[in-house]
Amino acid sequence: MCGTALLREVVSDTGGVMTVSLFGRQRDRFKADLLAHRETYSLNDAEYADQVLKVSLNTYKKCVQSTGGRALALKRHTFVSIFTHTALDPKSYGLSIGVPSHVSPFGGYQTSDFRFLCGRFFLYRRTFLTARHITRSILEIRPSGSQECLSFNELHYYTAEVGVREEIRYHGDVYINQERTILSMPAYFQGQVRLTLVQPERLSGKGKIKMRGAVLAFGNPKGFWQPTVSCVYVDGPIEEKRSDLRDLCTTILNSSAEYEPLSAELARVEKHVTIMTPLMWSNIQTRTATD
Repeated sequence: MCGTALLREVVSDTGGVMTVSLFGRQRDRFKADLLAHRETYSLNDAEYADQVLKVSLNTYKKCVQSTGGRALALKRHTFVSIFTHTALDPKSYGLSIGVPSHVSPFGGYQTSDFRFLCGRFFLYRRTFLTARHITRSILEIRPSGSQECLSFNELHYYTAEVGVREEIRYHGDVYINQERTILSMPAYFQGQVRLTLVQPERLSGKGKIKMRGAVLAFGNPKGFWQPTVSCVYVDGPIEEKRSDLRDLCTTILNSSAEYEPLSAELARVEKHVTIMTPLMWSNIQTRTATD
């Protein structure tokens, strides 16, 4: 039996239940590949099992425990869930199990799995010109009415530091890399592409979500337009109901009580938003010194 995978059917008292069993080298290979996938996440085991594999913690432990020559027997739909959410190929373990297609421009995620991200949120970023203040805008996420994905709408309504009133709206679809759980929200407008990348943090027991990331947009800090990167912090869902969402948008001055905690949240992102390795920094300094 060693080196093979066995597919067998077990009939329970309540009806037919298909159980898939892995033996020998195939069992060991599956364990090693699953552990390698596990290493790409900073979640604990319980979070990884629940949020990524969509199985119980006990099931995950069963998959990666020392085999001792014993078979791994799981219900067929449990194996399907694991293969679907890890992109591991059942054929690599001798199994002829069909899994949902991952061929999707949005990442192949199930909208129902990310419904907890739906709602209305506050979106914060520092003012583009001087970063002295913080602007509060509105981000709405909901299931798309035309695609198998989530969609988003943003409203930015504020008075710029030069005294000009700005009202900008963006909308588009949400792309999710399931291994990294990064939300990509590109918006297209008159030949411009604006990209927001955020990573959600679910606050257990409260239904609240924090998302931190960055937006690649356009700025005019030196009298001409150029690419601009700004960190963003998203908080919600919010309960406030207003007939005009512009009433929820504002500029938070650096002298206000709200400013310090929001600035600290943004600083947490700003510390890591640009990756500059020691080698990169050393090379840049060397070139600068010789120019």
